[in-house]
Amino acid sequence: MSADEFEGLPGAAVSLLKGGVGKSTIALNIADRLAARGHETVLLDLDKDGHMTTQLGYDDAYDRDANLGDTLIDGEDPEDLLIETDFGVHLLPSSNELENVETRLKDERFADVKLRRNVVDPLIQNGYDYVIIDAAGGRGKLSDNALIAVQRVIIPLIPRAGSINGLNKMIERQISPIRQNIGLDILAVTPNMIRETMGQRNEHRTLVENLNREFGSFVPEYARVDPEVFDALDDSGRTIDSIPKPGIRERTAISRAFKQGMPVSEFDEDCDQIPNFDHLADLVEEHSHA
Repeated sequence: MSADEFEGLPGAAVSLLKGGVGKSTIALNIADRLAARGHETVLLDLDKDGHMTTQLGYDDAYDRDANLGDTLIDGEDPEDLLIETDFGVHLLPSSNELENVETRLKDERFADVKLRRNVVDPLIQNGYDYVIIDAAGGRGKLSDNALIAVQRVIIPLIPRAGSINGLNKMIERQISPIRQNIGLDILAVTPNMIRETMGQRNEHRTLVENLNREFGSFVPEYARVDPEVFDALDDSGRTIDSIPKPGIRERTAISRAFKQGMPVSEFDEDCDQIPNFDHLADLVEEHSHA
């Protein structure tokens, strides 16, 4: 593979090589914001556990015979698998066969581009505008396929010990090798599930501060804080006008909406975090057509 042979197809993968960081919630809400703008948007659940698929209420699709593996490896038409949700997003569901698909991919030629060639590219060719991928939680062929298919990634981090270390490992082991061969844009590294303001030293502030100091160019605007602000917070002799509240905040509306199988805009159209998802959708739009 070479960078000259590939250009990212319209869309993005939401990915981190671990679970429990809100990938599915963010992917769902980005897809929702794109669909709200009139774009035909496919939300592709590539998680072997099918968390997104089942949470949205499509347990039968997760267990059905025709599945993503038939398309990904055997070249069946991906459009046949799409489900029309009630909120305007087309869901391409996960399958209980993806564990076997991961194993089969290890023996396939050009295994890392199967998702691109057999799933995402045909969907775009058939008139869909964007594909948002909820990537698998661990490193493997499916996870690599997600990044290579669209060549854009949004990485959520939550305020837990080891978050920045996990990001560094993902960049070193997965993102850098792909970027060297075919190119891969990091659209955003977004703090997620942020509860506290930055006024106190705790794991929430530590995550946001370290991201801004070490990865400032990847931090989306809603989470960006000048490091001088953190310095001022620690200096009793200085004052600042207001204490920032960056990142995607933890909101009951977001978690309740996901538990009820819908984006937050369907549950509470006034949720103050919707503009943050809109900003991530802006990044997908801008970089898909740069």
